[in-house]
Amino acid sequence: MSDSIVLKSNSSVLSSSGHPEILLPAIVVEAGESTARRFMEFFLVSIRNKNTRMAYAQAVKQFLDWCEDRGLEFSGISALAIAAYIERHPGSAPTINQHLTAIRSMFGWMVTGGILKDNPAAEVKGPKYRVKKGKTPVLTDEEMRELLDSIDVSHVVGMRDRALIATMFFSFARVSAVLGMKVEDYFPKGKRYWLRLHEKGGKYHEIPTHHKAEEYLDQYMDEAKLWNEKGTPLFRTTVGRTRKLTERGLQRQEAWAMIKRRALAAGVNTDACNHTFRASGITNFLRNGGSRDNAQKIAAHEDSRTTALYDRREDTISLDEIERIRL
Repeated sequence: MSDSIVLKSNSSVLSSSGHPEILLPAIVVEAGESTARRFMEFFLVSIRNKNTRMAYAQAVKQFLDWCEDRGLEFSGISALAIAAYIERHPGSAPTINQHLTAIRSMFGWMVTGGILKDNPAAEVKGPKYRVKKGKTPVLTDEEMRELLDSIDVSHVVGMRDRALIATMFFSFARVSAVLGMKVEDYFPKGKRYWLRLHEKGGKYHEIPTHHKAEEYLDQYMDEAKLWNEKGTPLFRTTVGRTRKLTERGLQRQEAWAMIKRRALAAGVNTDACNHTFRASGITNFLRNGGSRDNAQKIAAHEDSRTTALYDRREDTISLDEIERIRL
């Protein structure tokens, strides 16, 4: 991490390594340099995951802007004010709870740093919410085949897209874990190739590569001439529409846009997203006799309840069952 931390009183910006990341609210700047610095440290020091950092930054800034609009000072924010904010929050229950967690964590960091005596968010409760089934769009087996078969693989970009989608589907991996792979993270072990996935918390998760994903990855690696490009991203961006790969790794939003284009072109569920293939792969695995325990291990889920959210076997209602309804 770079030591360059910028603090400005107007349109305050928090930046690390020269890249603006988090807007520093005026209410924090007005609270003094020690408060502002501790606030910055909460995001840059205590949160290592970039996605979590940005989600928390958005949530905290939204809350502090709300406080500022009501004339509150940072040190004067009370549990009552936080409860009022949560009560009026327009988001869904999961969003509200995530925002409350971000607010509670930020104030907790202030307490441990000696900025505040107590955490005003410690006792504030969010809405109750229990999920039994995930909402991620899932592709049927037929749709998965149609999607993969529809991709034009006469050029390296098509090979890249097919290999990326197949890797997510057959490994149950998060898109960030797959996009974080380097060339050497696709490696031989015994008679087969394995995947080394970059999971949350800096953990590595190694699993054997499904033969179909291995076939697609090999073709992509051959065409892109990546076998000797150790230390560089496995899945790369292109130079405009030239179909020439760069040395820069593909980002989540770019992968999402690609999937939307591919789904539309294939005529399959256009609600498909990066997470779709994780859910589709797990559902396929369970439908074909795989156990939930093994699905949990492959997906690197800490809790079996998380794996259960991806089990969408009950989503499909057959016509025969519908015809049981009679008048």
